[in-house]
This record gives sequence, structure tokens and C-alpha cells, in this order.
Amino acid sequence: MKPSFLPLHAALIFLGSAALLSAQNSPYRGLWVGEATLGAVNEVSIPLDENNIPRAPDPNIPTPTSDAANLRLILHVDATGQVRLLKHVAILARKAGIQQQESDLALVTDERLYGAFPPQPAQRISSVSFDFGDAQATNAVDELTRAAADGAATAAAVSGATTATVTAAARSKAAPIISQADSAAQFTTFQQTALDKTKVTAIANGDAAALAAAQAAAGVLQAGSFVHDTRAVEMVAAVQAAAAVAPASGKVKAALQAAAAFADVDNGYDRFLASEALGDMIAKAAVAAASASDAAVLKPVTSFAAGPTGTTNLVSPAHGLVTGDEIALLTTGLAARDGFRIVTRVDANVIRIAVPPVAGGLIGGYAGAIEVAPVTIDSPAHGLETGARITVRDSNSRYNGNYLVSVTDAGHFTIDTAYISGASALGFWINRAGDIGGYQGTGSGATGILVTAANHGLNDGQKIEIRGAGEPSYNGVKTITRVDANHFSIVQPFGTDPQVKGRWEIPVPIAAFAPPATVETVVTAAGHGLAEGDRIIISGAGNAAYNGVHVISAVSANAFSIPIVFASAGGNPAVKGTWAPLGTGLWRKVSDIRTATNATPEVATARTQGGQSAISRYDDTRATDAVTKVLEAIIRGAALQESSLSAQTAYLAAQAGREELANGVARFTKPLQVPSTDYTEFVRSTLYKNSVDTAATAAAAGALAEKKNLLATPASIRDKALQAAIEALAPVYAAASRSLLTALPMTGDFGPGGAGLSTEIVLPANHPTNPFRHRRHPDHTTGFDIRRVVQLAFASGDSRPTGRSGYGVERISGIYNEEIFGLHKPLGPLQNTGLKVRGSFELHRISLIDTLNGR
Repeated sequence: MKPSFLPLHAALIFLGSAALLSAQNSPYRGLWVGEATLGAVNEVSIPLDENNIPRAPDPNIPTPTSDAANLRLILHVDATGQVRLLKHVAILARKAGIQQQESDLALVTDERLYGAFPPQPAQRISSVSFDFGDAQATNAVDELTRAAADGAATAAAVSGATTATVTAAARSKAAPIISQADSAAQFTTFQQTALDKTKVTAIANGDAAALAAAQAAAGVLQAGSFVHDTRAVEMVAAVQAAAAVAPASGKVKAALQAAAAFADVDNGYDRFLASEALGDMIAKAAVAAASASDAAVLKPVTSFAAGPTGTTNLVSPAHGLVTGDEIALLTTGLAARDGFRIVTRVDANVIRIAVPPVAGGLIGGYAGAIEVAPVTIDSPAHGLETGARITVRDSNSRYNGNYLVSVTDAGHFTIDTAYISGASALGFWINRAGDIGGYQGTGSGATGILVTAANHGLNDGQKIEIRGAGEPSYNGVKTITRVDANHFSIVQPFGTDPQVKGRWEIPVPIAAFAPPATVETVVTAAGHGLAEGDRIIISGAGNAAYNGVHVISAVSANAFSIPIVFASAGGNPAVKGTWAPLGTGLWRKVSDIRTATNATPEVATARTQGGQSAISRYDDTRATDAVTKVLEAIIRGAALQESSLSAQTAYLAAQAGREELANGVARFTKPLQVPSTDYTEFVRSTLYKNSVDTAATAAAAGALAEKKNLLATPASIRDKALQAAIEALAPVYAAASRSLLTALPMTGDFGPGGAGLSTEIVLPANHPTNPFRHRRHPDHTTGFDIRRVVQLAFASGDSRPTGRSGYGVERISGIYNEEIFGLHKPLGPLQNTGLKVRGSFELHRISLIDTLNGR
């Protein structure tokens, strides 16, 4: 393995298709790598004022630092939008030397899986800033020692208590923790007894009693688990929700598939979708489909005519088809006609398809298109460059938003949105803005308020607008005085430092909006029945430029656009002419293509492996359904190609399969928290199971020893019992601390407009990398639990990614906040504030792979 801190080369991750981003799956899915730049921290020391009186700074306000610290961030977003913080990830090829598509690659966070991949020079991205153990393993030991101490303390308080009776009581109290710790086994039992196939089916069919019973059992499981396992509760809700939105005929299957997704604790379905087997199937099936498609000779359709109600007749001399044959119909010019069709034989030269006819008709008129992009903004001396990002606000609601600009000249630039005539408000554009970190009085009436704004870049005399401050008087247009790189002052009486600080902006008034200089021609044709991208023929128009074949766009019920520049002079001639769809096309038979594709050995392998990943107790067909959908897309991708180049057809068919896999294959809600493999192995280990006796014996000895102290109290007896149990289980704690997590779930939403992301990182006291530990120092063999609460707030100025053209094109930024507990004594009047740091972050998407550890 060759470690590397460089991003994966664009050639290895390029997919080049905006179609891969769909509404079904998260548009942010994939691997994001970037950096947080920290420039503020709260103060922990208490300085003296001018009168030598200690003045404690507000610990909730991070103040700017003289230098910046950088943290690498690695985030992964799966297809459902679930985000995980990673500490490292390797980008590995499934086959040595083959890295042509992302389906040839895997994102691996578990180092124990490296051996499953061929030897190769690999890319590995790491972050030394984030290290975390599985805190649940340590928590399992904590629960056991607490239970033993409680049992021992209670028994020791009884008159005549002996070592044997106190030990027995401690053992009795601690023993149930062993079974409670194995949440994986408890969840499996719940599925087998409280939510099996029969009960899921009953819930899907609306059985209220079955639903109530499952909800009650789920609540019992959650309450009886010291890790507060919510998976059963979430599972019942997911089953109910899936059935509710499914059609009547599919409610049971939808509910069973939702249940299977929760039971799939090993993530077998998603790993299958990202597997080598499915990738190989797509590549090989596409070649087979292309070869069979080339062999299935294209035959002509010479004309179309209306058939019986709702059908169209196709004239194709000596077609040789029989009723029930499936054909691929293409190049007819109409999306409604093109595609796979089942035919009815009319006679030797005519076949019929169940598609309503489109006959054409009279044209009502021609006009210039309105509401077309781009919009030109008039802004004298704007100072922008092409590619700059701006925000438009306080304008027409259709204009407000975030844009990349294209500069026309020194006074004009364009934004990619449709022009609207007569905008009621012009508004402002903003290119420079930033977050405000805090306010404080300056002690001078001349300057008023000192504003903290990291790296503001402003100069004396500039006018800014403050928006969103919790103190209303601070909002509005202000003239600033620069203090330093991170501070400026404004003339404003100081009132308070509000919790909500707001932002500063430099708004630039918009002088005017203008439509494009040239626009397309809109054709009025009542009830035309056409769709975007259809091809038509216009004939007989008084303006000769309109006559001919056109691909239409901007379709409405009674009009469409053609790609001819509208001219006011002669643009709407007296003689309008007529329009008609193209009258010819091509077809080929599909059966041989389907047979050849399904006969590919890789298809059989994929079906087998997909079946092996299924959760049999819920009749799980998710993986095999996915194979069927992807194969259908490949067959269509090949059969509907006019090209006679087999290699090109195979490429397009494979792309169709990959796009279907990315966008069309169903993804399922999964539980946020699943016990890690290390945690489950630990709580099932002999070491942990045998620790009950050790903890009970030690707790009993500690409790009885403290009971002899004349000053002993129930609390002190319990504390001594707990201390003794903890010391006795030092080796068990050490083993628990070695339980690893490589991906930490984050709650919230990735991307602008959401609630942001947050997670809590726990580094147990006995973790090998705990900063307080020193294995060669006798006083530093254990540390303190370190907790880090990380929050990412995304900047509203970042637009939602809509396409992909290479490395670095998609990026997103925002504010990074972290609060750390355990490194320092708690701060604040209530002693509940940790060390706080603050800064900005920027992330770049370098891969669309939406599953971790797929093979």
C-alpha cells in the first residue's frame, strides 16, 4: 500500500454526466475532502484589568488568534444523504490496473479489508486531526461497574452483610448488563419475534393491533438497552411509512423491503450495488447487448397513420412480425412514439402500437420568446470577473438567489436565469460578505462598537450592511473604520453582544435587468401534443426561415419554441403554414438482444451474489430487482441506438446501466446508529463476560472496607465500590478502548439551506492515542475521556451542485465550530462550557461513490 495525501486524479473519477444527480438520491452523495481553517478560540485565562481586578472573558465567545490552525476534513455522503466523518479512506481498484470508471474503484475505511484487494499503488487520504474510538464499548464496561457498585453498596448496608452476600448481590445486579450490552442480538430477536414477515405483512395491510404490538415491543427494546438502541422504533416507523406511500398492490412488498433494509446490518445491499460483480455485469452485458443489437437489423417505417382510438399504425413493408412481438422504435422524431413497444400485426406491411397519433396542424402565429436566459445585469464598474459567485437579494423572487456570473463588459454581466419583464424591484447583488464573530464596546463615542469579523478584507470608509444581528439597532448600512485584519469599528452605541451575531455584506445596487439580445421564435399551435426535444417539420410559412425540420423546446400546452432567432420585421408572416411530426422512423426486434444480454455469465454471477445479500426472512428482492432494472436500462441503451459501431453502442449501453444504477435503483432508509463490529465482538468476548465476577468481587471488597470507616456514608460506600470495580477491570477497559470506528455518523443535513451537521467524537480515557496517556510513565497509564462536539454550518452563498465535469468543480463552504471537553476544566458560571474553536471550512467533492467498503 502506497499512502498518499493527494486527491484522487480527475481521470480516475470522471463520470461527466449531470444526469447522475437525481431527485431520488442525494445530490451531494460521494466523498468530500477539504480543510477547516481555525482562526478563533475562547479564552481560558482570567486577565487583570487596569485596576488589577480579575475580569473573566465570556467563554462562549471565541476571539481571533494571531495565527490559523488547519484541520483536514473527510466526509462521505451516501445515496440517502447520510453523512459520516472519516479519519481515513483508501481509494482502491478492484482489479489491478483497471481504473476506467468509478465502478472499478472502492472507498475503503476499514484497513482490515485491504487484503481483499489486489496489490496496487493506492491513494490514501487521512486526517490526523480526527481520531475516535468506539465509546460504546467503554460505556458497556462503565455500565457493568456501576451496576456492580450499586448492588454491592445496597447489600453492604444490610446488617450482618458478609463478603459472600455482598459479592452475590453485586454479581446479581451486574449480570443482566452482559445481555443488555449485546444490542445486535436483541435487535435480531426483535425481528424474529415482534416484527417477522407475518407481522410486517399485517402492518402493511392496515392491521392497527399488529402495529401497536410492534411499537410496544420496540419501545421495550429501547428502554431495556443502556445504549438506548432506537433501531426497532425506527424500523417499525419505516415499515409503516413504506406501506403508506405504496400503491395498494405493492404495499406488502414495500413494507418487507423497508424491513429488510433495517435488518441488513452488514449493509449488504448497498455493498452489492457498489460491488465488482455488478460493475462487471454492466460492462459485459453492455458488450453482449451491443453485439446483439448490431445483428438485429434496423428496418424502416415509411409512414405513420391514425389507427383505432388511441393507437397508431406503422407502415413497414414485409415487416415479418407477429402480434405480441417487442420492438425498439427510434428516430421517429417523437418521444411519445420512440421506445420499446409491443406490436399488433395488422397485415404483412402494417403493424399497430398503443400510442395516440400526433397528426400535426395549423400554426396560429409566431412571436419572440419571453422569460429566457441569461439575464443581463446593468451595474456600472462592477469589478467582477467571469466565474465569480454573487448573491442577488431584495429583487424579484425569481431573480433572488446565488449565481456564477459571466462578464459582458465593465458595466454589465449575465446570470443564468430567465428574464422577467417588469420586475417590481431591482435589489442588490453581493460578492463580498462574511460572518460576524462578536461585538464589544470601544469606550469611545467616536467609534462606538468594535466588530469582530475574521479576515474581513475591508478598508477605512467602506460602507457595509449588517443583517441578521440579534440586536436590531446594529442592522443596516454602516461606514466602517478598519482596526486590523479581524476587526473594524462602526459608529453605533454599544448595547449588548447578542447571541445571534449576523453577517456583514457589501450590497451593490442593480441598475437594470435586460433580456438576451436575441431570442428564439415561439410557435403557437393549439393542442399540439408534443414534448421537449421532439422533431417537427414546418411547411408553407410566409417566412422561409421557418420552413424545415426543427427540434422544439420550451413546450407548453399550445406553443413551443424553435431554434430560429425571432426578428420583429417579418417574424410573424401573414401566411403561418402548418406543422407535422416526422413521418418516418426505424425499428428492430428486441427479443434476441434481451436473450443475449441475460445469457452473459456475469449476469448470472450478479444475480447469485445479489441473492446472497438478501435478508431471507423478509423475502428480500432488493438486489435482484436492482439487477433487473440495470439490465433493462442496458438493453434499452443498446436497442435504441442507430449507430452501427458496436463499440460506441456498448459504451452508451454501459452508461445507461450506470445511470440507472445511480438514479433509478431504489435506496432505502437505514438506522443512523448501528453497533460496530468491534463493539459486538467485544461484548461477546470471554474477557467481557467473565468481568462480572471480577467486578462483583472487587466492588464487594471496596464496599465492605469503606463500611468499616466510622465516617462512611451510603454515597462513600458506593463510590469506593465503584472505584474498586474500575481498578479491577483495568484490562477490560483497555480492551474496550481498542474498539475502532472509522466512520462516525453525523446528524443534520449536508448542503446550504439545511440545519448543518453535527457529531460528538469521544476518545476514551484508555484509548491508545488519548493525549493524557504515556505508556512509559507510571502516572500516565490512563487519561481522561475527551469529548469533541463538532458542528458544520453551510454558507447560504454556496449553490446546490447540479453537474459534474471534473475534480474541484463541486465545492461547498461554511463555518466550523468545535467545543472540546476533557482537555481543560469546564468554563463559565455553570462550569458547562468547554474549549471552543471557530473557523471556516471548504470541501471539494472528489468522487460520486456513495458506498463505503464495497467489494
